[in-house]
Amino acid sequence: MTDLSFEYVAGVHRAETRGLNEPTFDLSDPHSWQQIFGGATASHSGVTVTAKNALEYSPVWQAVNLISGDVAKLPLNIYSRLPDGTKAIDRSHPAQKVLRRYANPGMSAFKFWRRMMVHALIWNNAYAKIFRNSRGEVTELLPLLPDRTRPEATADGIVYASEIGGELRAYFPHEIFHIEGISVNGLADCELVSKARHSWGLGLASERFASRFFASGGRIGGILELPLGMPKIARDTIEEGFRRTYETDDSAFKTVILRDSAKFHAGQFDPQKGQLVESRKEQVRDVARWYNLPPHKLGDDTRVSYNSLEQENRSYLDSTLSHWLRTIEGEANLKCLLTKEQATDSHYAEYNTDAFIAADIKTQTEIGRLEIDMGTLSPDEFRAMKNRTARKDGRGGLYREPAANHTVAAVDNSEKERVAILAILRRTARRLAKQSPSRFVKWVDNLARKEFESDFLQEVPGATAEHARRRVAPIIDGLVACIFLPQEEITSAVLEFCETQQEKINAAICNEQAS
Repeated sequence: MTDLSFEYVAGVHRAETRGLNEPTFDLSDPHSWQQIFGGATASHSGVTVTAKNALEYSPVWQAVNLISGDVAKLPLNIYSRLPDGTKAIDRSHPAQKVLRRYANPGMSAFKFWRRMMVHALIWNNAYAKIFRNSRGEVTELLPLLPDRTRPEATADGIVYASEIGGELRAYFPHEIFHIEGISVNGLADCELVSKARHSWGLGLASERFASRFFASGGRIGGILELPLGMPKIARDTIEEGFRRTYETDDSAFKTVILRDSAKFHAGQFDPQKGQLVESRKEQVRDVARWYNLPPHKLGDDTRVSYNSLEQENRSYLDSTLSHWLRTIEGEANLKCLLTKEQATDSHYAEYNTDAFIAADIKTQTEIGRLEIDMGTLSPDEFRAMKNRTARKDGRGGLYREPAANHTVAAVDNSEKERVAILAILRRTARRLAKQSPSRFVKWVDNLARKEFESDFLQEVPGATAEHARRRVAPIIDGLVACIFLPQEEITSAVLEFCETQQEKINAAICNEQAS
């Protein structure tokens, strides 16, 4: 990419361009230098807050450690929509391995997502370079440093600038996986370290004061009173000796002897009256607010009462994790799926949060027993949910009849339904071969749904009209997505869609026969 105008120099971010010779730029003001060169942000407490020393503050470390670990351990999968309206993990999809197993040859998916979330939780943005093969399939994701990468607005739209190995490079949006927190203009304008600098700076200042207070034996300064007319040499000698005895680290229990009528008036400080402990607790709660966490997650003794661990995890998932998960899912759907998969809506990325909010063992067992008694779940299906093998007596696949409370064999029309769907797909392909694209489009718009439902009801005795509508709906949706393509692409897109659906059904049949 060339001829791109970036206000970005050697990895240094600038909110606006300023010259050193401008009258509004004060060379004596450190805040001006920080604005130009970034990296450090002064706070009202006088403590300079950076990404590095922010993580030295224990509440921030715990918040970042907790959220990044929980997001990274949740499984992100690529699902395919099946003709019967259900979904299944597409383990053969190229992006599935990248998102779920290995982001790149040197980094597992867990390590990758944790690092990305650490970037997002400190800088409010995380970036990764997307590598693709000749077919456009995602093959690798490689994290970029967030303090050396940012989106920039150009005449051609948004592009991403990143410094890699001392060289400034530019990328189009489809080349960058971008996890974005809140933003006003979409140009990384809400860096969290900068926004939270006053709050975190106060916490860091409180920690430093407490450390120095206890390092000096709980004593603060005072006034050293010397007699009038004392020569300078004598004054300096007394002052030096006093400091050496009173202000060293191991002087807490030493006795100070003053000569020549010198007096020391000690300053008074009561940590309790100064609310040192309360102030530090409030800073922990303040960090929790920045990350939308319940304070007890950061070790605060304020307890939130939940009736069960399941309810606590659900609240944490809804209030803290869900917006990050939806952000990642949206970016994966936009940049890790092929164009035809997006057009037909045949695949999508989604997190599996079931394990995170699973009930306790006792509740799970009671729910399983209830569903088995109601006939909505077979014993083998419940055993599969617990990662156990099927019963060896062969009766685990039977469903219980609620009224008579005895087991009956389940009515299984799945094979007939698959045969019906395969016949519909084949007839659709033959119709396309005999008609022009324009006539085929009119048929899809006006008659296809009615004919598909009629064919399905003929092939599957006992099926209801509502069930037929649900079963043929994915085929109709796929065809509708195809006919919105340019006319010269409709034929190949429809044929590819029909072939893909037939392959999935045949694969499912083979798997069942093999098992």
